[in-house]
Amino acid sequence: MTPMPDIMRLDSSPYQRFLGLVLESSGDGEVVIRLPFREEFLREDGSDWLHGGITSALIDIAGAYAVVTKFNAGVPTIDLRIDWLKPARAGDLVATGRVVKAGRRVSLADIEVRDAQGTLVAVGRGLFASPTVAP
Repeated sequence: MTPMPDIMRLDSSPYQRFLGLVLESSGDGEVVIRLPFREEFLREDGSDWLHGGITSALIDIAGAYAVVTKFNAGVPTIDLRIDWLKPARAGDLVATGRVVKAGRRVSLADIEVRDAQGTLVAVGRGLFASPTVAP
């Protein structure tokens, strides 16, 4: 088994450790990241809806890591658009990020988020600053 490059480790960020993210798979321009459910992610007490901020964080991270697979370097987010299609209910979420364009200055990724039943709950598009010098 090939060791994971340090740049692809999700546990190198305190916020990502807090979220408990799991990198399910990664390849050239694509990642699949799972967000294990925690009660703290619920919108309010007594609700089974996840807070939209959790979904948006997952979209941002999945888009960035998809771009990282192209450059092997970290990339900051320039712009992020999210469309929530239906409420994400209690349970794990899985995000698939795919690079649309890896450019010299900016890169674009599309992200889909599905709930534990496989239902599409949100889509996103992220614009990321490409590294100035490819490693």
